[in-house]
Amino acid sequence: MKLQVEEALKEAGKSFPFSFECPAAELGEVDDLPWKDATVVVDGAYWFDGNHMVVQGTIKTTGMYTCSRCLSPVSVDRNETLSEVYGTEAELPEDVLPYNGEYIDLTETIRETLILSEPMRVLCRPDCKGLCPQCGANLNDGPCSCPTDKIDPRLEVLAQLLRSKEER
Repeated sequence: MKLQVEEALKEAGKSFPFSFECPAAELGEVDDLPWKDATVVVDGAYWFDGNHMVVQGTIKTTGMYTCSRCLSPVSVDRNETLSEVYGTEAELPEDVLPYNGEYIDLTETIRETLILSEPMRVLCRPDCKGLCPQCGANLNDGPCSCPTDKIDPRLEVLAQLLRSKEER
């Protein structure tokens, strides 16, 4: 996923749009990621600001995740922001990435952006009820037959104190 930027170097300030899509597998090592089998679509623009090449756009893909509460599979649409500055100087500022002056290879930047913006937690729906802690039934499908008045054995002593206080 390379951008030919030689023309932009000749016309400072002029924006050049770009758009491409590719299988996620072309980004490198993505075998363990939920979007490994999806298509990645990148749209945006780049321009030369007089000193550096500026690249801005969006990265879109879809991944199959697991609900954090009930473990059901969930399809999640990813829409991430691509925003980088590239330069050719020998000593680049900290927030500027290097490129060779002819083209910018966005492959690693796109991969890193998707990995660093992975959702921490995915829910199949906002009101997901999760799994029963005793039998493992999916509570979104309805209540299970487990007793609901079971007391945690660590708190049984407190329950005995309450019962003895009520008996008095």
